[in-house]
Amino acid sequence: MPDKNAVESSELHQRVRGGERVLIRRARPEDVALYRDFLADVSAEDLRLRFFADVAELSAAEIDKLSHLDSHNIAFVGLDEDTGRMLGLVRLKEELDEETAEFAILVRSRLKGHGLGWMLMRRAIDYAKEKGLRRPYGDVLAENTAMLQMCEELGFRSQDMGPDLRRVVLDLKGQGS
Repeated sequence: MPDKNAVESSELHQRVRGGERVLIRRARPEDVALYRDFLADVSAEDLRLRFFADVAELSAAEIDKLSHLDSHNIAFVGLDEDTGRMLGLVRLKEELDEETAEFAILVRSRLKGHGLGWMLMRRAIDYAKEKGLRRPYGDVLAENTAMLQMCEELGFRSQDMGPDLRRVVLDLKGQGS
């Protein structure tokens, strides 16, 4: 079994399509200072797809809630290695059963389709495996075909949760660790 501290502190250096050098690491409390700039570069449509509602701008309280991290709420950020700006993030919120965790992901709109979301999701999945979680899942609007396709390619299976919503679930128990 890997050393827990090594796993949680590991940093990945990647390059996205388009050339940006990206550092993917566990989010830190001080990263909250990067949120406003990050969210300013996310389109209203992408915010709607992420939060399932029209969101013009997140309030300070909502940003604080997003940045709340503890042993059951972790996040990984993708940072531009040249500028330090946040390019994307993925959060995992563990459920009380200690086997499932809900994920949520968001990347700067200009970087959609550049591979950053894929890298962040892979990091979240790897963390879930390392932590011994069995089922990461997320709720995705049915119209968010790019997200549904990425999840399918990553091995998630999709369940209808109504006419407009899909739940994507990855069974890590069946994959081995």
